[in-house]
Amino acid sequence: MIPYIIIGGLEISTWRLFVLTSVVICWIFFLIRSKNLGYSFYTIFPWLLFGLPVGTLGGHLFNKLIPSVVGLSGAAYSFAGLTIIGSIIACVLYSFLYIKYVIKSPPTQLLDAVAFTFPLSILIGRLGCFLSGSCYGRPSAEWINNSFLSVFTLPVNFYVPPSTAWHAYRDMPPESLVWNLPLLLILNASFGLVVTETIYRNRAKWSLYPGTVFAAAGALDSGGRFFIEFFRKEEVVASTIFNPWQLAILVIFCIFFLWLCFSLYRRRPQYLLNL
Repeated sequence: MIPYIIIGGLEISTWRLFVLTSVVICWIFFLIRSKNLGYSFYTIFPWLLFGLPVGTLGGHLFNKLIPSVVGLSGAAYSFAGLTIIGSIIACVLYSFLYIKYVIKSPPTQLLDAVAFTFPLSILIGRLGCFLSGSCYGRPSAEWINNSFLSVFTLPVNFYVPPSTAWHAYRDMPPESLVWNLPLLLILNASFGLVVTETIYRNRAKWSLYPGTVFAAAGALDSGGRFFIEFFRKEEVVASTIFNPWQLAILVIFCIFFLWLCFSLYRRRPQYLLNL
């Protein structure tokens, strides 16, 4: 693993480098798609550019807000898994307002077009998590270690200082196996990317209501991540079995799922007319 990359005297976080890479790649692909849809570069690029500070501020704010609400505090929770969730919420709200009042276009149509960047950015970002050791899983059961499921685990000695995972596992025997949380999240994002693009490319054929693709992308990612979070090494909230990230993800999933159900319901009249 490579927690940091040192260039000259500058120490750069691997995770931050991968996040920046994911932003650039997603921008390139979406700018190509938006041009094919008839939008100019000068219309779309400011929306994407201003989304950077919005996502950053939203992520850090959310990361401080939720632990306070559920009664958790301390450095262990600072700038942890809620950053991505907060960024998503902030960027979605910002995008709705910007597309409607600045671009003056129906927000759901552009959000459908940009939906693929949701799982794609997470996929690339989680590669950074894997290399930097910034998110990590709980110890696996002994029977897992002798089954095919062991391909989803890592030995504790994979992590090196000064990574966050190394600090979390330093008291464990080096041969112990723990769940490879970034890999599970990458698989979830990969599945979401394939399904999202399939739905988008067939939206006209299936007579989908605008917003269906984006809602499906959000529901797929948050639904899958909710269950994957059970494999994270993290404290639970009060007497529940959930960690604080799961509670936030559950709220996001409910919002996207209801949005998806509403969009599919709105599709029905047009679908029946085509029978």
